Amino acid sequence: MNYRIEKALAFLFLVLLLLLTWYLFLMDDFVVESEERITGVFASLALGFGIFQFWLSELNADRRKMYDLRYEAYKEFALQIEHISESLHIEMTGDEIGSVHNLLSRLMNHLDRINSTVARTSDFLFPDLHQKPETESILRIVGLLSTRTNEFRLKVEKASREGKDTRDFEYSHDRMQWHNDIRGLLKELHLRKYDFYQVLRNSL
Repeated sequence: MNYRIEKALAFLFLVLLLLLTWYLFLMDDFVVESEERITGVFASLALGFGIFQFWLSELNADRRKMYDLRYEAYKEFALQIEHISESLHIEMTGDEIGSVHNLLSRLMNHLDRINSTVARTSDFLFPDLHQKPETESILRIVGLLSTRTNEFRLKVEKASREGKDTRDFEYSHDRMQWHNDIRGLLKELHLRKYDFYQVLRNSL
C-alpha cells in the first residue's frame, strides 16, 4: 500500500479513537463516576497513542528499507553507466587496439547488468521502469555502443588475418570512423543519463 495512504489511515485511526473516547467517557453514560471516567480516558488514550506510534514507526522502518534498496539499485545503475564511459575513453585514448575484444566483453557485461537490474527493479523498487522512455533511451545508446564496437572488432580481426600492422591499422579510416561514432554516442549518453537518474531519484 502507498506510504501516504497508510499514514493517512494511521491518523484517521487516531482521530476516531479520540472521538470514541470523548463520546464514551465524556458524553455518554458508559462510565458514571468521575474517577473511572478519568481512568478510562487515560487508559484509552494511552492504548490508542501506543498503537498509533507503533504503526508510524513500522511505516517509517518499511520506508527506510525501501529507500535503502532503491538507493543501492540507483548506485548500481550509475556505476555501470560510468564504467561504460570510462572503458571507452581509456580505449579511445590508448595507443594499442589489441584490447578491443576485452572492451566489447566489458560493454556487453555492463549492458547485461543494466538490463537485469531494470528487470529486477521494475515491479518492486521502480514501478514500470522498463517502460520509461529515459530507460529505453539509455539501453538503446548502450546497445549501439556495443554494436558499433563489435563492428570495429570484426574489422580488427580481418586486418589481423590479412597480416596488416595494427599500428598502421589503428590510424586507418575504420578506426577514425569508430572514434567519431563512439564519441557521438558517448556525448548522447552523457546527456541522457541525467534524465534517467532523475527518474530514479523521483522514486527514492
